Amino acid sequence: MEKRKYGNTDMDVSILGFGGAEIGSSDEKTVDLLLGRAVDAGLNLIDTAECYGNSEELIGKVLGGR
Repeated sequence: MEKRKYGNTDMDVSILGFGGAEIGSSDEKTVDLLLGRAVDAGLNLIDTAECYGNSEELIGKVLGGR
């Protein structure tokens, strides 16, 4: 996965991101599959917000085990 510097930080972020809006009503197994594959491919930019249903909780559960 191609990565680029994030602004004036030392962070390298993937050029593609994972949008959490569509997973807010999904089950944990589905999120684990989708987000797991994305992270395994090198993606490290994840967008989420309080208004995306329970996406923050689901993402936390999936990534917490990694």
